[in-house]
Amino acid sequence: MDRLAQLIEETTDVRVLKRALSVKLGAEGMATEAIGTVLQVTPRAVRKWRRCYEREGGEGIPVKYRGSESYRSVEQRQEVEDWRGAQETITLEEVCAELEARYGIVYQSKQSYYDLLDASGLSYHRTEKGNPNRNETQVLERREEIKKNWRRGGPRLSAER
Repeated sequence: MDRLAQLIEETTDVRVLKRALSVKLGAEGMATEAIGTVLQVTPRAVRKWRRCYEREGGEGIPVKYRGSESYRSVEQRQEVEDWRGAQETITLEEVCAELEARYGIVYQSKQSYYDLLDASGLSYHRTEKGNPNRNETQVLERREEIKKNWRRGGPRLSAER
């Protein structure tokens, strides 16, 4: 139980915390269904985690799956970051074409491309950090016009319409 308490105190992974808590609560006599309700998991998951703990001890609790290996190396990721940073504007199609041309990578899901854009502070909805057509003088004139009209007429209440 010392390893279990250590996992509960030190883990930053919510999945590990839920597993450890389910085992601890079960050991304290709490019903499997109640544990599932409290942790928002199925009773089947609670039973599975308890069996793993009984079979492997504290080593059966942590998540063993670490995900798949990245398609790009650290150096390649940095090269793509540098390339994206040098672009004033960029489209999703340009990102797709660049990755395929440089590394022969074609992701199955567009989400991977969205994640690349997101890392640069961009999105597939808005691939520019600012409006390229923004005219600062027009913006200031419009703000002044709004302020003047606001002071003159006051705010409209929905009942006046």
